[in-house]
Amino acid sequence: MEDLIFSVDSALLSELGEKLVETVHLAMEELIKNSYDADATNVTIKFTCDKLGKDEVHIIDNGNGMSLDEVKRYWMKIATTNKTNSVFSLKYGRPKTGKKGIGRFSCRRLGTVLEMITVGKNEKNEFEHTKVIFNWKEFEPGTDITSIKCHGEHFITNIQSTGTTLVIKSLTDELTKGNYNYLKRQLAMLVANRGTKRNGFVEDPGFNIELNIPQFEGKVINLRDELLNSGWSTVKAIVNSEGKAIYTLSAMGLNKKEIISNEIYKLLKGVTLEFGVLVGNRSQMRNTDVISKGRLQDILSDWGGILVKYKGFRVYSYGTDDWLNIDHDRGLRKQKSQSKQLLSFTDSLEHYYNKRPLLNLLSEKNYVGEVIITDPDNVFEMKASREGFIESDAFKELIKFVRFGVDWATIYRDYYLGLKKKERIEESRIKLEELMRKKIEPSEIIKESVSYLKSQINYISTLIPEKEKKSLSNVNDILNDVLQQNNYEREELKHLRLIASSSAALLLFTHEVKSLLGYLDNLQGDFVQLKKLNNHEDIITAIDRIDAEIENTKERFNQLLSLLSIIIFEGVKEAPKNLALKDRIEKAVCAFKLISEQYRIEIEYKEKVPNNMIIHDILEAELITILLNIISNSIKSIIANNNQRKIEFSAIREKGKNIIKIRDTGVGISGDYFDEVFIPFIADPENKLYSKLSINLNPADKYIVGSGSGLGLSYIKEIIKNRNGSIKFNIPPEGWSTELEIILP
Repeated sequence: MEDLIFSVDSALLSELGEKLVETVHLAMEELIKNSYDADATNVTIKFTCDKLGKDEVHIIDNGNGMSLDEVKRYWMKIATTNKTNSVFSLKYGRPKTGKKGIGRFSCRRLGTVLEMITVGKNEKNEFEHTKVIFNWKEFEPGTDITSIKCHGEHFITNIQSTGTTLVIKSLTDELTKGNYNYLKRQLAMLVANRGTKRNGFVEDPGFNIELNIPQFEGKVINLRDELLNSGWSTVKAIVNSEGKAIYTLSAMGLNKKEIISNEIYKLLKGVTLEFGVLVGNRSQMRNTDVISKGRLQDILSDWGGILVKYKGFRVYSYGTDDWLNIDHDRGLRKQKSQSKQLLSFTDSLEHYYNKRPLLNLLSEKNYVGEVIITDPDNVFEMKASREGFIESDAFKELIKFVRFGVDWATIYRDYYLGLKKKERIEESRIKLEELMRKKIEPSEIIKESVSYLKSQINYISTLIPEKEKKSLSNVNDILNDVLQQNNYEREELKHLRLIASSSAALLLFTHEVKSLLGYLDNLQGDFVQLKKLNNHEDIITAIDRIDAEIENTKERFNQLLSLLSIIIFEGVKEAPKNLALKDRIEKAVCAFKLISEQYRIEIEYKEKVPNNMIIHDILEAELITILLNIISNSIKSIIANNNQRKIEFSAIREKGKNIIKIRDTGVGISGDYFDEVFIPFIADPENKLYSKLSINLNPADKYIVGSGSGLGLSYIKEIIKNRNGSIKFNIPPEGWSTELEIILP
């Protein structure tokens, strides 16, 4: 009897293809893994049409390709031991991702025809072009695989680059949006490879994938960019020709932000930075179609960190070590950035009171990106081992440049988390309103929450045995303590705001003191002249004039002392009450009498503010503070404009609210900055107030200007908001430069 041999039925390809690879996205994943294992650095997946308009899928890589001999030995042979015997890729030493050797049969899941074009090197170091066409319909069950011929072509090519292109035609399965997103998530691990070195192999430059699938994205997307942009934020920066670093941040829940460094990086001109902030928290991922929480942990572990590329090559071990001292600072629980600019920036964020934002620094692995250095002036010098740079001024600047971006992003992330917390509180307030069936002001949420909880506890206490009521009594005591502490802190904060916003009154007082010193000098001269007078009537007249001036000065001082006393000392002790608006405007206007007369500024309020208008439930200190700051701003604006000199108050009562409008003829403010001027520390966003003011202001009056801290409007906005009011700038009517509108109960 003759020896027997196995034959293989074409049905096997169906088992290895359609049945083992159940979905279209898994099929594509297998094919791209083949490209990764073939040491490709880039793969393009393109859904397109042929000349007849029929759909095709092209998978194009720049990997090692295959010679004709390799096509015969590996591609055309089922279940080879190639990947088992060689677990690392040939060139870069990548751990191979495909182990079953079925990637090529995955094509059957996608379409009935496969055109494979590959360019690889043969043993003579020649570049061979091989093209093979597979018509899967010919591999029908019941036919022997070895009897089916796959036609193609082969020749030596002049193209000096390797790679493989798979063209899949006559598509059989449709890629859905869900499958597409799953595919992106699976491939994210591969594109996270941004380059590394493995002993005994050529340095791996990394791996990237471009997706050109119009039905889902409408554009070509770079999957690595998608990965970086899927996290909480992306930061980009460049050092311009002047040595200033321009940073931009695109982040979840925030508009695009930009900051320009005060520091000059004179040795880093042209250096660029890009990194993503990837947080292992689904609520802080901008695009979960690209990455999942579980997959992210693997990516960060293997590929996290900000690496450095110098003249096109990666510099080790930056990106795998803590070269930016991020983890070092986290270990020390460092609280603030070393940058003075970022310290000021932290203070400038509206409604942001955390002075220790760097406590929220993430691990250095969570910042994924790279710095690109071209270094035309050769200011960086590599170590003899080629592992890192020699310590230098340029390298110190580089660390500062990158850490500024990391710290800036950290501050903004902490700010964002604070905003989200406020949103959750607001959601809780709305739910509480539904439960209590009444309107609850934001400032009253703790008080009302405690009240609601106590009512529920009292109700529950009627349903439980007597011996168990004691524990509920303890809870009631705790709630009372919480309420008492909240009341204390609210009053303390209210007082601190008043003190902080009293700068206008303090500056006025300083100016009065300065004027008094000048007046005393003049008074000395007057008394000298008195000695020389012989006529009794002239002496009496001079004494009367001096007496009147002294009385006038005393009156102004007493008024200012009264206002300061109301703001600083009495404000915290008072209870909110109903106040006549016109009387308080008069007090505030009188405080500025010396300045307004000196600069011939007319402040009109008597005709357009009703005598009987009452502001309800407000501290006198708060109302005076609001008026002083507004008049102070208007006066400075008018002096800077050096034109018409007029301020006007008007007020009406409408729908139970007092609507107060203050207009002036100062330098004005454009509509683009109506909201920005209420942000702390933004005193002159258009840079047109203080530069002109310093020119038109008498040197002796510099005390009424202050440093322009930009806190006044911020503080009074908080006061008004806490009194259930609002404040905003409007486009002013003709003849006026500015109109400020305040609404109070």
